[in-house]
Amino acid sequence: MDIRTNSNAELLGQEARTVLAKFLKNNARRSILLLCSGGSALDLLQDTPKDCLGPNMTLGVLDERYSSDEAINNFAQLEKTSFFQAARRAGAHVIDTRPKEGETHEQLTLRFESELRSWMKDHPGGIIVATMGIGSDGHTAGIMPFPEDETLFWALFGELGRFVQDYDAGDKNQHPQRITITLSFLVMINHAIVYCVGEGKRIALERVMAEEGSCAHTPARIIREMKDVLLFTDITL
Repeated sequence: MDIRTNSNAELLGQEARTVLAKFLKNNARRSILLLCSGGSALDLLQDTPKDCLGPNMTLGVLDERYSSDEAINNFAQLEKTSFFQAARRAGAHVIDTRPKEGETHEQLTLRFESELRSWMKDHPGGIIVATMGIGSDGHTAGIMPFPEDETLFWALFGELGRFVQDYDAGDKNQHPQRITITLSFLVMINHAIVYCVGEGKRIALERVMAEEGSCAHTPARIIREMKDVLLFTDITL
């Protein structure tokens, strides 16, 4: 893991956007599946040069909220960005995780999983890139901590072979009906840019970086096991 620290959040964000744009440009001729996190991580997509985009790219999200409300649904938020619109004009494809009419929580999960598997089958030499964040509770993607029930946590998110999981997060999040990439899929991602900004995330980041700990308590610790991670933070540990 490569860690970039800058107390100036604005300059940090600029550097992270530059790194992402450079990576996409250098790999523009390869098939790329770019999975985006919502929230502040969407800022990483700003000002991406048009020559980084094209028909070799497929766009999607790392996790989804089971809702047709555009103010809640993560893919709908991604769709509103200038990056997404420019990418579509350049011929990029999408994995659209907005619920279709009459589509259940479980059906959407199965469709999401099927589309990921189809992309991997159709692009054996492709690369998967993700933008990720870390929540103040230590969550990443849509994977919430379950320190009270580690067995349930691993059954939901650690089952080998499963790429996507749906579940009810209960009072762990204001949008409890979740669909998320699993830990098993996260460790398959080729390159990830993780953006962790704000003093309110210090404790979570400390738990991520601690030598000992569990993903059930701090799901973002999975970045320690991922292939190629570049962490941008304004928090000095």
